[in-house]
Amino acid sequence: MFYKTIIQGRLSFNNEKSYAKVVKMYEYRTETYYKNDVLLNQEDIFNEEAMTLTVPRFVGNASDKSFRNTVSLLDYCAQFAVAGEINAWMIEEGKVLNYKNIQPESDKAVVMQFKKGDKLFQEGEENEEALKAFNKTIEKYDSHAQAYERRGWTNMRLKNYSDAKYDFNKAIKIDDSIAFAYYGKAFIEKNEGNLEEAIKNFELTLKKSIALESLYWKARLKKAECHIDLKQWDKAAFDLKFFTKRAFKPGDSNLKKKAYSYVLYAMVLAEMEEYKEALVEIERAFEIKDQTSKDFELHEAYFIRALIKKGLNKRDAKADFEMAIQEGSSKAKEYVKK
Repeated sequence: MFYKTIIQGRLSFNNEKSYAKVVKMYEYRTETYYKNDVLLNQEDIFNEEAMTLTVPRFVGNASDKSFRNTVSLLDYCAQFAVAGEINAWMIEEGKVLNYKNIQPESDKAVVMQFKKGDKLFQEGEENEEALKAFNKTIEKYDSHAQAYERRGWTNMRLKNYSDAKYDFNKAIKIDDSIAFAYYGKAFIEKNEGNLEEAIKNFELTLKKSIALESLYWKARLKKAECHIDLKQWDKAAFDLKFFTKRAFKPGDSNLKKKAYSYVLYAMVLAEMEEYKEALVEIERAFEIKDQTSKDFELHEAYFIRALIKKGLNKRDAKADFEMAIQEGSSKAKEYVKK
């Protein structure tokens, strides 16, 4: 039986000796251990000049055995690397049957220092210590794209936005496949009001990630917010249509944004005078507001529903205007006055 398979990522080697050894071992193990039953051809993934193993994005159908062989081989190669990561998915009808994240695992100083910084970063409390660890990683290996990307997010937490932007740009220059670096850059541009530039980087985030990743949907929602600020209603509607129809699994941070996304979508549809569709979306927001309430503003939702009902000439629009005012909506209060 064959399954949809996606593999993407990159591993970096810091000297010719390590690179030559991994190339030799890849060929040997492909023929000897796996009898050529692997998904990636050696000549397609190794770059001698850059001393990297790169899989831009492999998408194909593969047997479970071929998938496991390939993942095992890449995992073996990772022990010779000093930086990078590769992700591999095996999927059946949208369901992930097997997933593997491959990163360097060795006692090399660069690897150990990055892992220390990443652990501190994931814990999210010792940001200054994480920053020091990433600084040391970069001192030991200046081409460590992941260290720049993680340092960028650490600088974001510390509100060092200029430094963060530098780090994200540096990560992208080294490895242009790191979706989180584009997302971080887009986040800064959006906060600085550079909406067109933010949209470009959110689009690159979408291009470099896949729909199986939470990041992909975060970028789509943020991109929609930029289009709304620019009053590009049709483009915002395109992104929100996809986001609102996505079924997120428990634990996915996007699930907390679902009610908020329905409100945004309803507002956009109302701006496009598609009131019937807008009413459906806003009612969905009210249905799930207690379950997924991240960024859900009750007064805003009542006000938008009132405007939609007014557009449909519904008598109960007045009740929603009153509820919006009662919940503290200054917009509704001003609108009713006018």
